[in-house]
Amino acid sequence: MNTKNIAAVAARLNMIPSDAPTSPTLSQTGDCSPDCPDCGGVGYIRHDVPVGHPKFGKLERCPKARLFVTKQSLQAGEIDPRVGLTPDELRNLSWDLVKKGVNQADRACEVTRRAYMSGHGTVFMYGGYGQGKSLVLKIAVATALNEGKRAAYANLAGVLDDIRIAYDERENKMTELVRRMEWWTSLDMLAIDELDKVGQTEWARERIFQLLDARYQRAVRQEALTVIAANYQSTDELSGYLKSRIEDNRFVANGYVIHLKGTDGRKSMPKNWKY
Repeated sequence: MNTKNIAAVAARLNMIPSDAPTSPTLSQTGDCSPDCPDCGGVGYIRHDVPVGHPKFGKLERCPKARLFVTKQSLQAGEIDPRVGLTPDELRNLSWDLVKKGVNQADRACEVTRRAYMSGHGTVFMYGGYGQGKSLVLKIAVATALNEGKRAAYANLAGVLDDIRIAYDERENKMTELVRRMEWWTSLDMLAIDELDKVGQTEWARERIFQLLDARYQRAVRQEALTVIAANYQSTDELSGYLKSRIEDNRFVANGYVIHLKGTDGRKSMPKNWKY
């Protein structure tokens, strides 16, 4: 089926507007690349399967469309600020930026990269300052975004601040709260930094539990990856519910709990190093 016919079928299924143009114009609006071998720029594909097959007659989002839209957004600087990275970081952060032999940051990078490749789980890295924790978290998020995934890097306090905005709404507070919680819990990959630097009010504890429990459940179902960093010296400093989830053997057995106790890498950073 050519792209023009796909657009017509999609319109009948209310998937794209009935007056949707053919692939060149659609691609210009950021739907998919005009050179896409799968959809020709329309952003939807139909599988060539026999009658009776579960996918017969159904349109699906082109797997390359989200990656194209993400890259277009990055290039235009049009990306949700909650993503937490600068345009420069999005363009340039990569796994090979982690220096080897300085401390144990290279180990944290290797473990996080392995978890990222699997696409799910909970990684917890803890230790003193200057261990490269933040850099590894940001690299994982930059990699995910550039591969078309939904991802964000944030200090836990920043996440709570975003959720708290829901209470500034005069109407529909609960709807806004659910919407904001859903944004954070539904990400393919979430990197949470400075877990230890959050006030322990009853409201904060409740929101943290809701967020991290939802991320834990998605990790167990092999749906999403969460990477968490804290300046703790022991996992005993974690609250009971979080310690239990982080030390789940499905994560520990993969080496996803990492104690970093090397030298402070900031003391040996090159003069012009930006990250």
